[in-house]
Amino acid sequence: MSMGLLSHFTAAVLLLLFAFLCFYINHLSIHQTRLVGSVSDQHTEAQTILGYYYPARPQNKSVETRTVISRADKCTLAPESRFDCARDRLLSRRECEERGCCYAPLPHSAGPPWCFYPSLYPGYKMGPLTPTTQGQEATLTRATPSYLPKDIATLHLEVTEEAAGCLHLTFKDPSSQRYEVKLPAGVPQSPADTQDALYTIEYQAEPFGFIVRRKSNGRHEYHGGSLLFADQYLQLSTTLASSLVSGLGEHYTPLLLDLNWTSVTLWNRDMAPHVKVMLQPTPALTWVAIGGVLDLYVFVGPGPQSVIRLYLQVIGYPMMPPYWSLGFHLCRWGYTTSNTTRHVAQRMHNATFPMDVQWNDLDYANKRRVFTFDPWRFGDLPQMVDEFHKSGMKYILILDPGISSSSPPGTYPPFDDGLKRDVWPGPTAFPDFTNPETGRWWEDCIRDFHSKVPVDGLWIDMNEPSSFVQGSVEGCPDSDLENPPYTPSRAVGGHRSCPLLQPAQYVWTDGGLCHSQRSHEGDVRSDWEQLRYSIPAVLHFGLFGVPLVGADICGFGGNTTEELCVRWMQLGAFYPFMRNHNDKPNAPQEPYVFGQKAQATMRSALNLRYSLLPFLYTLFHHAHTSADTVARPLFVEFPTDPNCQTIDRQFLWGSSLLISAVLDRGAEELAAYLPPATWYSLHNGQPFYSKGQYLLLPAPLDTINVHVREGHIIPQQEPALTTTASRRNPFLLTVALSAGGLGRGDLFWDDGDSSSTPLKREIIVTLSSWLDSVRW
Repeated sequence: MSMGLLSHFTAAVLLLLFAFLCFYINHLSIHQTRLVGSVSDQHTEAQTILGYYYPARPQNKSVETRTVISRADKCTLAPESRFDCARDRLLSRRECEERGCCYAPLPHSAGPPWCFYPSLYPGYKMGPLTPTTQGQEATLTRATPSYLPKDIATLHLEVTEEAAGCLHLTFKDPSSQRYEVKLPAGVPQSPADTQDALYTIEYQAEPFGFIVRRKSNGRHEYHGGSLLFADQYLQLSTTLASSLVSGLGEHYTPLLLDLNWTSVTLWNRDMAPHVKVMLQPTPALTWVAIGGVLDLYVFVGPGPQSVIRLYLQVIGYPMMPPYWSLGFHLCRWGYTTSNTTRHVAQRMHNATFPMDVQWNDLDYANKRRVFTFDPWRFGDLPQMVDEFHKSGMKYILILDPGISSSSPPGTYPPFDDGLKRDVWPGPTAFPDFTNPETGRWWEDCIRDFHSKVPVDGLWIDMNEPSSFVQGSVEGCPDSDLENPPYTPSRAVGGHRSCPLLQPAQYVWTDGGLCHSQRSHEGDVRSDWEQLRYSIPAVLHFGLFGVPLVGADICGFGGNTTEELCVRWMQLGAFYPFMRNHNDKPNAPQEPYVFGQKAQATMRSALNLRYSLLPFLYTLFHHAHTSADTVARPLFVEFPTDPNCQTIDRQFLWGSSLLISAVLDRGAEELAAYLPPATWYSLHNGQPFYSKGQYLLLPAPLDTINVHVREGHIIPQQEPALTTTASRRNPFLLTVALSAGGLGRGDLFWDDGDSSSTPLKREIIVTLSSWLDSVRW
């Protein structure tokens, strides 16, 4: 069995990689913004080059290039432009040169590699392009084997121009079927009219490489690394047109990635975020995977938001969340009984804190077995849920895919039934969600449990392979699959699950994705650094098409402080998803446990959020129908403003609401950047006429700075203790006039829960004096 069958992650994340790599390249190129201090500040075009360094300019058609270069010349590369030839292991000079690579130590330098690929390193040769129903195809052949075991000598290249700004390329092993991610149903997969394309693509025949050139300016740069393809090692490199790079999945970094010889590890496993994609200051990157296929999308915009939209047209637009899910959620691992859980919800409302959803962690389960509830501690769980519903609240509990296999036969129906239906991919109790029968079994389990406990949502947790012992109880099999020739250096550590315990008809390849799909049919610490990093994390997820996201408010691990929890509640009031969650060994952090002043500030933040829920719900409607972002980085809204390119301590809701939270202990003022416009304080209406500048704003502990952009109208509603109650309250409008006396906004409104036909109203306000006319 090929390792590729185990590694869909290659394809999935590669798509993410270039989606968000390219939108940074693109939003700079379209406006030709100069990058001060960048080693490539003159390069303003979107491009991708795979293959090797080209001393000659590629042509508009596939050509064969033969250039004689001395060893001294081909090894003369600037240190920042070297591509590592020893990524799999440390090599001596002899071992490096046996690979045909250059060896040049760099004393006092921990970044650039000592062993690196020379120019024109032997690689694949591209055959002629031939037309297909979807685009074009070609065969790539390698005459000289690489240094990798089980090298693949022949590759199949497929090229599809799927939209005016979207190019799709795949590299496959034609002799061995490998797993590929299935696109959502309904996603357009037909080729676009090439006459409308915003780009051209050029090929280098030998050694193989290609360049995507933007039609609008025709510029390009060419300097790439290696394309390698073996059974358990895939590698490609590309130079970048900008040093501003973001994306590459969830990780613990600012919004912009550090290109100074850093790496990002992508690994589907249950572990805290940490920092294998290699980034280097050329600027360039190298992508390495241990199986699968190379499935590459290049999006060229023309703007940041259009790149995001193109990407979501491939993976699918975000779901429309129910209105109540935008309210405040409260959870803790340690609400040990149903009475304790009731008491928490009651204290919240007694203290007049708005709250919509009460959660329970695994405390509810009988012997930690999902689809059960403890008969003693949670014996009246169904009645408790009914009580919440009668008070206008909702209830969610945790649901792990790990099914206990230790119960005596006949005593735990989910495991017994799963055994009969062959849902286990070997001697394990993690269901194989790629097996269609598993999906039917899982839905039956949920349906049966819901008939007893009418929960409103399921908290899907631990749905990537996870192990609390090294390997498995019996150890991992001794095979190439368990011990690949290359292991990402920072993907190790902690306990490792065996990738494959025994061959099965369906292999666990994308458990988290399939588990989430079937159920629908990163813990943080209590500290200021985690508070700050939560903003880029939320913004990244929005770019990835997952807008309903937020960090555990006040932190999950460790003890919070009153000041930290107040500031986190203020920031969390503007997470698209707002939940306070805590680990059981830690000090309580429900809002009502703090002093009266802190409670008043938290209550104010919650009331502000609840008043803005009509606006937030409308933003989710736009995300669902038009792929707009909800929580939005400033550079997406203001792509021509160089000051917005690196900001990740502030963010927008949509295009009109700017949030500037305090993120540092003891701070009572903050420097906030206001892009060129008039911005009105949502607190008191004070206008700030910004030319694109930082302003020092007062920010005492009871204040969060929120500003409304001129020319916009924000629909609001009087808050209440639940969304059930607040939706019955009167609406109000916050109108921020433009210099011309105009304001525009819209409101999406339906029943908030079902798929019934919505009521939508657009608010258009034209003012010659205050609120002259409002037309609904």
